[in-house]
Amino acid sequence: FFFFSSRRRHTRCREVSWARRCVQETGINAEYMGIQYRLYQGLMGVDHRRLHKHVSKAKKNVLSKNLYMKLLIKLFKFLVRRAGKPFHKAILRRLMLSKVHRPPMSISRLSRLQKGKLDKTIVCVATVTDDERLLEVPKMNICALKFTAGAKQRILKAGGSVMTLDQLIVKNPLGANTVLLRGPLTREALSHFGKPAGLPGSHTRPYAPTKGRNSEAPSKAQSYQNIHQCINFEQQ
Repeated sequence: FFFFSSRRRHTRCREVSWARRCVQETGINAEYMGIQYRLYQGLMGVDHRRLHKHVSKAKKNVLSKNLYMKLLIKLFKFLVRRAGKPFHKAILRRLMLSKVHRPPMSISRLSRLQKGKLDKTIVCVATVTDDERLLEVPKMNICALKFTAGAKQRILKAGGSVMTLDQLIVKNPLGANTVLLRGPLTREALSHFGKPAGLPGSHTRPYAPTKGRNSEAPSKAQSYQNIHQCINFEQQ
């Protein structure tokens, strides 16, 4: 019978494997063990000290219940596996992102970033929105996840074209003559995250006005008082 050693955790990083040490400690003859010993011979190698060091933390699927998104992910997983182009990998990676990391893009931003790339198709893995501040919309060929009604109407009126990602793959499977664009990830809500507003060393933006009677910006004495209150609360 093969006994398991209680010293397994101490031999994990040594050159002697756990199974071999168990055999040595129990004193069982290898010839007597026969088949059972040969079954454990596969474990008697040098232990890997950095096993599972390079583990991919990328998302493998999305939590969204949107059927269209799941079909797109299935399509681009197939293209990455069979074609392996950087274009397909980039689209698949952006499809996996959460909605916060897929900010919408306005037609004014797209028209500004299109300069020098008039002959290329703009690919945006996000929603394309309208911008009333843009008076004249240039001719643009845009592929995106979704278009608002106003943006779609103005793009088509200017002589451009709109298409979805699956339509683009049918027309251009390898993504040739395209340019990938995405919106900025910075947003106003991020300025309120972090250390509470008013504490020394805090650069967090308060929600209330910073001037006047209802301000959240305390005086220097009040800020130190807040620190002592936080310390006392943590000690309790």
